[in-house]
Amino acid sequence: MPADASAQLTAQFRKLTAADTESAFVAAAGTSRAARTFARQAWRAREALGASAVELRYVSGGDVADRADGSAVALVDVSWRAGAQIGLSGTTVHTSSVAFRVAPQADGHFSLVTANPREGALPIWLAGRVAVERTDGSVVIRVDGGDAELPVESMATTARTAVGRVVPGTTGEVTVVSPHTQQQMARLVGQPLDQVRQIAAVTTRLDGRGGSSADTVIVLNPSVFSTMDRRAAQIVLTHEATHLLTHAVGTRAESWVVEGFADFVALHDDSASLSVSAGQILGEVNAGRGPKHLPTATDFDAEGHGLGAVYESAWMIFRMLGERYGDARVVKFYRAVLSGSELGDALRTSFGLTVDQVTTSWRDYLAKSASTVS
Repeated sequence: MPADASAQLTAQFRKLTAADTESAFVAAAGTSRAARTFARQAWRAREALGASAVELRYVSGGDVADRADGSAVALVDVSWRAGAQIGLSGTTVHTSSVAFRVAPQADGHFSLVTANPREGALPIWLAGRVAVERTDGSVVIRVDGGDAELPVESMATTARTAVGRVVPGTTGEVTVVSPHTQQQMARLVGQPLDQVRQIAAVTTRLDGRGGSSADTVIVLNPSVFSTMDRRAAQIVLTHEATHLLTHAVGTRAESWVVEGFADFVALHDDSASLSVSAGQILGEVNAGRGPKHLPTATDFDAEGHGLGAVYESAWMIFRMLGERYGDARVVKFYRAVLSGSELGDALRTSFGLTVDQVTTSWRDYLAKSASTVS
């Protein structure tokens, strides 16, 4: 490694930041074939996303080889803004800590080879080849071709329409990121692979840091999403679009309200029987294991088969309220909770009910519904 590796890398990432053309960016990335390929792909992805205010600031590392090929890891803070043409604000600055694999060159400089997230999500433009398709009310960003099994573009448009039909006055577009592999999905949401293996899709901040809902996107997991039938996949996408378009990400609302309402929208016009849509929770009720209280945040943190029943139970609360009071009052309740109203206050002002009354009615509703399925 060069004795002045830190100084070399500091200067190199400054040149990458200052580059205003593809040729300048590629030249700053190093002379190896891998570096040129990596940089060319990253620049074109930036262009496709309308990225601006890109800054790469060297932090540490790169001075000690950790592989037989002599390469090392350099930690870099990356910040950028996404373009408005991909359905986002165009003003929010996204920041991530990125681990760049760097290889020393004969001339004492480095070649950039790969990039992986260290903290936060990997910027999309560092994840692979990017293609953007904008349709009515939605934007789909494919990485390395994305999920080829399902028509994500038309499904995103369907999801946008479905949310607008149930929630009047909904504005904005649905932005869906469709990576090619599950590994890419994990990097794009800033989570370990083991934590996303069973997730079909997730609605998250573009930099994976949570908080405000500005620049929120839906990221698909192709290993799960592409194995679903069209109906199930559409329900998942509409569910996530509800989170996105109603700005549910980052709120402190009760989990059962956020998740139950998303399924209320996603299943609003679904014709499947309850044995299909709520088979798990109704099976629990028929087995004498019905819930005694409204779903808690802890219930939603569980893993495995039981989690499906929790989601179904939350949906059944909204299904019951919708049947008895209509969509408008259900939406009023949801918006009140999302805006910070206490659950009891929101139930009282929207339906004239207490938490205990809703719980009792819901348990009775589950029992009656369970009696209709085998």
